[in-house]
Amino acid sequence: LSDIAERIPEVDADNALKDGRTDLRHLPFVTIDPKTAKDFDDAVCLIEENGKQTLWVAIADVAHYIEPDTLLDEEAQSRATSVYLPHAVLPMLPSRLSDNLCSLRSTVPRLAMAVSMEIKDDWTIGKVAAFESIIEVQENLSYEDALDSPRFQNMMDLAEGLRQNEIRLNLNSAELRPRVDNDDISVDVKWPNKATEMIETFMVATNNSIGIMLGEENAPLPWRSHAPPDAPEVEELNAKFEAMGINIKLPMPSVKKFGQSEEAELASMLGDWASSGNIQISGLESSDGQDEVPEYLKNVLDPEARKDILVSLKEAQEKASNLKNATRRVVDHGLFYLLQRAVYSPDNLGHFGLNLDAYVHFTSPIRRYADLVVHRQLKSFLKKEKWTHSEEEITKISELCTANSQEAKSIEWELVANAFHLHLLRGGTIGSVENSEDTLELKQWPARVVGLRNPWIFLDLIDDGAIRGKLHVSQLGAGRQLSTDEFGLYLIDENKKETDEIVLSLGQKFPCRLRGLDLWSGELDLAPI
Repeated sequence: LSDIAERIPEVDADNALKDGRTDLRHLPFVTIDPKTAKDFDDAVCLIEENGKQTLWVAIADVAHYIEPDTLLDEEAQSRATSVYLPHAVLPMLPSRLSDNLCSLRSTVPRLAMAVSMEIKDDWTIGKVAAFESIIEVQENLSYEDALDSPRFQNMMDLAEGLRQNEIRLNLNSAELRPRVDNDDISVDVKWPNKATEMIETFMVATNNSIGIMLGEENAPLPWRSHAPPDAPEVEELNAKFEAMGINIKLPMPSVKKFGQSEEAELASMLGDWASSGNIQISGLESSDGQDEVPEYLKNVLDPEARKDILVSLKEAQEKASNLKNATRRVVDHGLFYLLQRAVYSPDNLGHFGLNLDAYVHFTSPIRRYADLVVHRQLKSFLKKEKWTHSEEEITKISELCTANSQEAKSIEWELVANAFHLHLLRGGTIGSVENSEDTLELKQWPARVVGLRNPWIFLDLIDDGAIRGKLHVSQLGAGRQLSTDEFGLYLIDENKKETDEIVLSLGQKFPCRLRGLDLWSGELDLAPI
């Protein structure tokens, strides 16, 4: 396959224009990525004319090079995603494409799918257009380059304006970035900043805009769907909060669909209950109120119902921020694990976490096959041709992309955790590039108990959500019979249960040291001081 890719010629701008591409080389596109990035999927620029702003986002035109039913396509589909490891990248595409022809390098012509989004006075997106284009990126910049540069202030302001219309949880967490070079390991813990948030905001806006554009045309798509929390898990978390004396109660998730009447929602709930118990009932027929709803929105959670749940979760998070540390981390931990995983689906179910009705992955076709598929469907729409992928194909692709992306994430998380933990065990520190000899680091960590599930105690090492490990209850004393209570609030000594002997409480500080590394689970093995 590498040999096939190597035979692909360089971009010929003149031929690209003869083929009907739109020439956008005059636009001041830049890429903004991590310093170590080699594959530049996306470029951005903001044009201000006659008092109006237009956000332009250009995405590498991978679909031009990877045609359906070719050897390159079969390999890309079987991988479905690139895998990012501490010591290497396992790319979805051959290097000739991922690092060269499809990468939006500066000062060279590149083929791109460009999207223009007009910004209205109320910070919402107006008219959207898409083009098969040719561009020339002016600079390849890092997030650090953009962060404090005055030239990007207008773009930062735009991103902030777009976010002010959002109602979604702020669950930003640290990203561990271990790097392995021969025997040396270095680790940085990166938190989101204004530059990363700006690019994320622009990519979300682009993905949503393309979702709406193609959804209105009833295009078969691998929708990026994210369901609301499950009712039983909400009930369990509410019970835990009540037992802890925390004045937070989350509402039960709604199942009301877009445009559905309350009567139809009730009929749907009763129908689901009846069918789950093989019960035959009648009289559930009701006008569902969805007659005027576009087809692609009929399975999406009603926006107002979704908004109510998100507002309540956001209020809970805000309440948690005012709690003392002993409970704040526990609430944050509970809210985070309440959310379900997003999946690729042939049916549009909406994206709960982003509070969006129509969301697809479009902005990273170099590393995700689902994005490449959406590009092909967009090209079909622009050329007024039959859809490249049928409903049946999209169903299979959605299942494959979901399975492979979850497996890739598991591999990434496990190896990142292992590299990070090995770094700590060697005596390395956060953000340090220096390591001591291969001896166990006995320094004390100011950990906090964030979970109790017999026989494990889960701890947050530096009380900021970035690094976690676990400690086996047997380390708290030989011969003691320890167990957790019903809600996982306390660790109790069963031999002294009548005297209410509490050994540990959820949320309390519990200093510990590193004992080793559990290679099976990829987690730090901790020990009491």
